[in-house]
Amino acid sequence: MSDVSIRNNIQTAPMDSVQVITIDNGSTPVTVDTVSGLEALEVSSIAHDSKPAFTIERGQKDIRIAASNHLFRIFNLTHKPAITVKIPPDYKGTLRLNSSSGAVKINQFHSGLSVEGTSGSIELTVDHIVSDIRLASTSGNITLRMAETTPDVSWTLESRSGRHSHALRWQQSSKNKHISQGVTGRGTHKVHITTRSGNIAIQ
Repeated sequence: MSDVSIRNNIQTAPMDSVQVITIDNGSTPVTVDTVSGLEALEVSSIAHDSKPAFTIERGQKDIRIAASNHLFRIFNLTHKPAITVKIPPDYKGTLRLNSSSGAVKINQFHSGLSVEGTSGSIELTVDHIVSDIRLASTSGNITLRMAETTPDVSWTLESRSGRHSHALRWQQSSKNKHISQGVTGRGTHKVHITTRSGNIAIQ
């Protein structure tokens, strides 16, 4: 914690040697952005009370961000805090998110990504897919938006009772009641999206 500086509701941490960023946002909505010109990780929050919305700890090779889900915030749905995480564009490590009912939005992250959710929605927006991605939710909807039309991806979309749809031309495709699989481009990267009852959409 000695190399984490605090400015009001903003905390920053250096990214040298960091290989894993973990975000435990619980029921707090979180937005993750890749920001050009940024040299350090930056975490900020909007809260309607005086209590801190998150904590941040930096280890030798990892950074852990955890939402401070105070008990009274769980029942105060109209004034829940929100967290924004900004990541430098040259970060090549892994991003892991663990969420319960908090909505997750990720914009332009281009490295290894793993998101585990319970009931909150998950939205990922990228221009290009250049790494493996795993998005999982129990009952929340998952949406992946891409600029490219033929990414190099091996796809697996799995939902026990929700719908799964995509606007891609798959090669080597197979589909049953619960699982859709296919390949676009050379199939270099693996994208696995799974829900139990939520809907999956690739746009």
